[in-house]
Amino acid sequence: MQAEQLSLFGDSDTALPCPLLGRKVAVTGQFAQGRQALRSTLMRLGAAEVKFDKLQRSTHFLLAGETPDMDVINYWRLYVHDGYNIMRLSASDLARIQGGDYAPYRMEETLSKDLHLTREHLYWTAPEISGLKNIRQTSPIPMEEMDVLYGKEIFVHASLLDRHPELAQLIGCLGGYANTEMADDTDCILIPESMPREVCLAVEQYYNTGRGTRFDTPFIILEELVAYLKRRTEHLPDSVMEELMARLPF
Repeated sequence: MQAEQLSLFGDSDTALPCPLLGRKVAVTGQFAQGRQALRSTLMRLGAAEVKFDKLQRSTHFLLAGETPDMDVINYWRLYVHDGYNIMRLSASDLARIQGGDYAPYRMEETLSKDLHLTREHLYWTAPEISGLKNIRQTSPIPMEEMDVLYGKEIFVHASLLDRHPELAQLIGCLGGYANTEMADDTDCILIPESMPREVCLAVEQYYNTGRGTRFDTPFIILEELVAYLKRRTEHLPDSVMEELMARLPF
């Protein structure tokens, strides 16, 4: 079946190809036309693959109609959270594409992770995906239990240790290990509430260039760690920790 090559321009030399050409499309929900007619429409527009109620990380477009399958929508939210740029379309978006309005819907043929850390990643509980098989750890890690960091390898960006070298020893006093390099076995990430860009860039670069397909490493908020240490030394006096804490400008 030959793909429709509609265009916003009359000159074929400047014509944009249909954004669905060669792309994978997932469909969920009800549309005015039936499934077979909708599949034919998408294939005529050049879609390489059309699947109903099934979303993957390699999907380019999610076409969602009325009363969509919420598991599919939640997986879309999950994949977007993980840095996958799966574009969600509505029936009106499809109509615009059929009418030749291509520019807003451009999508690279090869999808790649492009995680950008936001506050959602720091404080994300994602109740809408709690029933899915990709259960995630709570972030940030609650600083409540006495042995909360025991045996954990914690990514601490070099810039934080340059400013606060005491952090590595304090984490060691709690049974953890501060590492300035991220790795597959990193248990959590230490980050200030202000989310300094150098820390975010290091985390994003590691994840985006790595083999991991999901971002689920929990965070520890620096200010919450310091507050926890203060509470701990008040209840369990420790001269070494108290001396280290006195050096912190918090």
